[in-house]
Amino acid sequence: MIAVAAGVFAYNRFLLHTLAAKQAQLTTAQSQVDENTVEEFIRLRDRLSSGKDLLDNHVVLSQFFDTLESLTLQNVQFTDLKLSVAGDHTATIEMTGTAKNFNALAAQSNAFAANKLIKRAIFSDITLTDSKAVSFKLTADVDSKLIVQQNATAGAASAATTTETEAPVTESESAVQSSTTQSTNQSTTTSTQ
Repeated sequence: MIAVAAGVFAYNRFLLHTLAAKQAQLTTAQSQVDENTVEEFIRLRDRLSSGKDLLDNHVVLSQFFDTLESLTLQNVQFTDLKLSVAGDHTATIEMTGTAKNFNALAAQSNAFAANKLIKRAIFSDITLTDSKAVSFKLTADVDSKLIVQQNATAGAASAATTTETEAPVTESESAVQSSTTQSTNQSTTTSTQ
């Protein structure tokens, strides 16, 4: 019993000595750390975290414009575009444009209907112009896959972003943009008949 008590007493003294030595080492290490360096590391960490948040919520429109280019038919021209992106990365588009005739407008409507990333495309305000072209307004919802950076994580910005662009498409650009789509549509129509 005395041996056990002596062992406990010795172990207690050993622990107190070790604790004092570790406290001395900690005090020495703390005195060697430069406060300015620590503050710089904290600022760097905060900046990196903010940068990651910005990249994760970054709106990238190049995929949207590539898709719009591939869907636009040769006889259709968009003259105005308003793209509204909400904080949860849902987007809506409002566009105005002209089509050569009603058949071209119907074909354009079919092209949008066949695409799964541009949803609920509604053509309205359809009127015949003095030059016998058909003017129209288009509203649609855009899938977030077309506007959000691919490596984005699930975190949403709290403020909504609105981008407005007025960019008429020339007749030659329209022809280049839609030649592939038009030939694909023709081959699909031929094979289904």
